[in-house]
Amino acid sequence: MGAADTSLVTEQADDLVGESLALRGVPERVNYATGVLLGAEDFAAEQLYNRGRMGRAFAALYGFGTMAGLRVTCAANDNPELEVQVAPGLALDRLGRLIEIRRIQCIHVTRWLAQRQAMGTSALDRINVIDAVREDTPGNKRLVFDVFLRFAICPHGKTPAFAAGPFNATDYVVPSRLADAFEMTLQLAHIVGETEANPKGTLAVPQPRSPKLEAMLADMQGVTDPALLEAARRLWCMESALDAWPEPSQTDPTRLPKLAEHASDADWDKVLLARVSIPVQQADATSFPTVDTAAIAAIAAKPQPPATDHSEPKWRDMADNALRPIVFNPYSWRGAL
Repeated sequence: MGAADTSLVTEQADDLVGESLALRGVPERVNYATGVLLGAEDFAAEQLYNRGRMGRAFAALYGFGTMAGLRVTCAANDNPELEVQVAPGLALDRLGRLIEIRRIQCIHVTRWLAQRQAMGTSALDRINVIDAVREDTPGNKRLVFDVFLRFAICPHGKTPAFAAGPFNATDYVVPSRLADAFEMTLQLAHIVGETEANPKGTLAVPQPRSPKLEAMLADMQGVTDPALLEAARRLWCMESALDAWPEPSQTDPTRLPKLAEHASDADWDKVLLARVSIPVQQADATSFPTVDTAAIAAIAAKPQPPATDHSEPKWRDMADNALRPIVFNPYSWRGAL
């Protein structure tokens, strides 16, 4: 269960967030004993304990990102609504929660733009789109979007619950299931490094490690002595483990700090899937952009590259999957089809 449009589902807050980021206390299990009456809170506590332990282990061992599938495509040919498709797959978020998509999900860029150009849209939303137009090469304007995925809990189904109201009431029901669902969003790519000389800044790029660990990794490249290289690798692994404990945000202890790819603090639990670049036209710097169909047709008409070319975006596509964080085990046995 899941939806790209959050208006289609009612989301429930996840107690796992507070449990994972708690600064005090320890995880607690329910102590079962014969003759002890169990209530709903006891079963909820048992679920929270198991989910919390599993999430801690997953996040510490594997980090976060795409685990399988979730390829994003935005075809340049035969795609008038600029439909962005996300294939089925599995991801892991920063709290170790599994995010699963079981069928293809779609977001339409043309509808996204139309909604923000509509008269009912706030002026700030329209201005943000206008200001986001980039011209990195003269004559080639584009809007750059990021596709994000986040975990969501969606209650559904109804079952009678006499404790919820009078016996003869029509609303004495509660949700019978809590779906591990998802929210998929399309948003303008985050910009960093804006200056007077470069008002458009540069597009934010996800970073897999801290600057300290990146520097240590770079230093290892020039080590040729096997013993010194092994010692450097062990030191790097140790520092990676020691720095891996997630610290809550200093401004909001109920969240983790936002990452380079996140535009706001509220995006902290979103996992980046892909970056989509859409050619646009703009009459002047204050005009709302429109899709450049001629430029998109030129992308669709490009000759097919050799089979050895694995660059992103793929042939006749506008989605770049190369930036996403991934969780990958090179020794996993998958079999040949």
